Amino acid sequence: MIGLFVPVFFETIDYTVVSTAQVHIASAFNRLDLESYIGTAFLLTSTVFLPVFASIADVWDRHWTLQLSLVFFIVGSAVSTGSENMATMLAGRGIAGIGAAGLQAVVRIIMADSRSLNDNNWQQTLLFFLYTVGFCVGPVIGGALLSVSFRWIFAINLPTSFVGIVLAFLFLRTRTKGRGFTDSPSVEKESTLERLARVDWFGASLFMAGGILILLALNWGSVFGWNSGRVIACFVVGGIVYIVFIGLELFLGRTASHAASSIRRVLPMDPMIPMDIFSSYDVCIDLFTMFVSGLVMLVAFYFISIYMIVVTGLSSTKAGAQLIYFAPGMGVGSLLQIQMVKYLRQPKYPIILGTTITPIALGLISMAMQNIKRPQINGFLAMAGSTAVHIRFLQSNDRVAIVAALTLFFRSLGGTVGLAQCGAVLNSKIQSHMASLTSSGLLTPAQASELSQSAGSLTSLQSIDALPLEVQALVREAFRSGSRWSFISLIPWAGLACICTFFLSRIKDTNVPQPPSPKEVPLEAVSESMPPGDATADKDLITVELDSKVV
Repeated sequence: MIGLFVPVFFETIDYTVVSTAQVHIASAFNRLDLESYIGTAFLLTSTVFLPVFASIADVWDRHWTLQLSLVFFIVGSAVSTGSENMATMLAGRGIAGIGAAGLQAVVRIIMADSRSLNDNNWQQTLLFFLYTVGFCVGPVIGGALLSVSFRWIFAINLPTSFVGIVLAFLFLRTRTKGRGFTDSPSVEKESTLERLARVDWFGASLFMAGGILILLALNWGSVFGWNSGRVIACFVVGGIVYIVFIGLELFLGRTASHAASSIRRVLPMDPMIPMDIFSSYDVCIDLFTMFVSGLVMLVAFYFISIYMIVVTGLSSTKAGAQLIYFAPGMGVGSLLQIQMVKYLRQPKYPIILGTTITPIALGLISMAMQNIKRPQINGFLAMAGSTAVHIRFLQSNDRVAIVAALTLFFRSLGGTVGLAQCGAVLNSKIQSHMASLTSSGLLTPAQASELSQSAGSLTSLQSIDALPLEVQALVREAFRSGSRWSFISLIPWAGLACICTFFLSRIKDTNVPQPPSPKEVPLEAVSESMPPGDATADKDLITVELDSKVV
């Protein structure tokens, strides 16, 4: 597992380090107006490429897909390190995001390949530990590197990624699991060209194009207005592209089930996202739960920073330090999850507990914001961090890779939707507050317009500081109210997720010996009755273990 977790740790460090240094990086190129695009470029590619790498990991193997991801991450970091303008910087972040998508996807896929609840339990614990350490030390490392040069923030990824490549080769090169969706008897004998033909490149292009358009619309909505032409166009065109994508995947899914058909010989691609996986209640609800998890986590990071800086008057550095309280919560939640799974033998129970605590934590955070109680906010933020439990559910062998990638995709999508929703709530509350202050004569129309336009951004702090002290207090009150209602707006999402998780299925514990039945042949019997590597034996193995897979 060393070769698996080291790349993830440094990818987490990269994310936290860059997010705290975006303003300084943009200022170095005199393009502070493009500061947010440093994160957006990374977010777009690291989200839309997740299912693509899952498809590649199925057609080829896990190890070489991980190595490809590390190469993309190195190239992107190198481009950002040597960038001389903002365009090159954004290109580098986009390429690094492609690598990050592969790292996230392949790590979860390899973990999901394990059939043991016990193995999944300790692997997930170590993963949460690395995330916790990354979130804690990332801002510290970023500050130290930034004091020398912002280029070191990206240059540090080069040697660490090379170490990751070596460790992956030493410890993971035997990870060749990956059969695709058709279970073709000749898969192991396929040439490189035949494997390339099995990848749904056209579907991947449609998925990425539609995803980028919709994510751009969600990011631009709070900046240019939800009724602006570019936002509406991105939503409409992105929606049409996704409709075409769904139609293509349904068609390929039907042809894949008839391996001998003439259409299959002409179009040998496997669907990138088989639509039949959405017929499972467990899959749909757990994907929705991951969506809500990403929504809550990203909003907490972004909007608590805004609240701490604008309302409580903390510096950017001290405001960022408040987010560290989320990490101990993750650690406590991980330890609690270990014990619950260890003794109850059902992953659904920590999921239910996490989704139950989430709306409570959101309500308590909003209450603490109302009362401007910073210690309470930090405590309730840790409480929200403890709800970050790992999602596991039933899925057959040939769906492991894509379902693992979809959980990450929906988490990233949730974060983007959450920022868009809460940005709209914050702007609406502040604009209504500005209107009341203007009508009362406490603000001039020009001052109100300037503050309203920059309300959802930390750059509005300079505008607030330029106001008279008595007016500053009124404006900060508007931010307090807007931030509070932003968190309240998330409670319906969290409440719905809580209700849905109560109906998750119980999984079969693969660590407990099960007596053979007429419908369930022992795996040893299957392996002994068929020659090693026999395609029919592998197919029977998948049939025997159908619906016992722990993801």
